[in-house]
Amino acid sequence: MKNEARLQPIASAHETVAALVTRSNRDAIPVRREFVQRKSGDGTSLPGPLAAFVRANDRFGLLLYLLLLTCASQKPYDVSHHSSVWARALGLPEFNGATARTRVSKAWHRLIERQLVTRERTRRSASLTPLKEDGSGDDYERPSSRFINIRHGLWTSGPLESEGPRWYDVLTLAELAVLLIALMNADDFALPAERVPDFYGVSADTFERGVRGLQNHGLLDVSRSRKAAPLAPEGYTIENRHTLRPPFGPMGTMSVATGAVR
Repeated sequence: MKNEARLQPIASAHETVAALVTRSNRDAIPVRREFVQRKSGDGTSLPGPLAAFVRANDRFGLLLYLLLLTCASQKPYDVSHHSSVWARALGLPEFNGATARTRVSKAWHRLIERQLVTRERTRRSASLTPLKEDGSGDDYERPSSRFINIRHGLWTSGPLESEGPRWYDVLTLAELAVLLIALMNADDFALPAERVPDFYGVSADTFERGVRGLQNHGLLDVSRSRKAAPLAPEGYTIENRHTLRPPFGPMGTMSVATGAVR
């Protein structure tokens, strides 16, 4: 009828993310290892910027940052999209509303404060450019060594074969943190929970919660093995060893050292 407004189709969150991923023309996000774990001048392992996201419970900011790195696949690495596009991609309700746009803007501001992103305003959108992943504020270059690869299955696949939520919809902040930590290590790696705070700036409770979550999703295999411990009452301790499963692993190389972490 003439007076009836025709409803126009609106792209879904998954369609928006798929379009962004397709434009990157790659199948994984290379992220410098320093984002997860830095090294001091004497070689001591220190937490990277990931720890700040976990401490601030900033799951949205972490996903927004990873999505920016996905899009920034070619020089000069700047990405310009309206805030509503980012909001819709990450599933914010009322993505065209002021509240959603404000949430996106505040997330970019947090990333700027962490020296991970620069932002320049244009008439209708903001131009975002990543900085080096270690939080130093140095200019970004696509990493060619010492990086982890986050498969685009994070954006395009999920617990179900073809329909339903994607992994970025499903994974909690703890699970995302453990996923990034696992990508730092070889298959069958051992990492005692009590060492995680010093190595990665993530609490033991958060690590164990993330491990259980990834196990429940079928994304992480955890096996238990006996490790000789001369001073233990029984003469041994039980060690958990971890291997990522598709679409994020396995890594293809085995950890050969007991209790080895990177």
